[in-house]
Amino acid sequence: MVSSLPAPDIQSLVNVAMEQGVLSRRDHLSLSTAMLSNPMLTARDRQYINQVFDSIRAGRVRLAD
Repeated sequence: MVSSLPAPDIQSLVNVAMEQGVLSRRDHLSLSTAMLSNPMLTARDRQYINQVFDSIRAGRVRLAD
């Protein structure tokens, strides 16, 4: 089971993914889990995660194994 990430980890993970244009599948799973199962997630953190997901769909960030 993947645990939800604390807010500072979410922000740093998003920043690295956006800067490098790469997100590991494990980090993608962690972000997805945080989005779906963490009721304490702030609106700002949800916005950060959605920004990464939008970038993946647009091809600006790719998923790596």
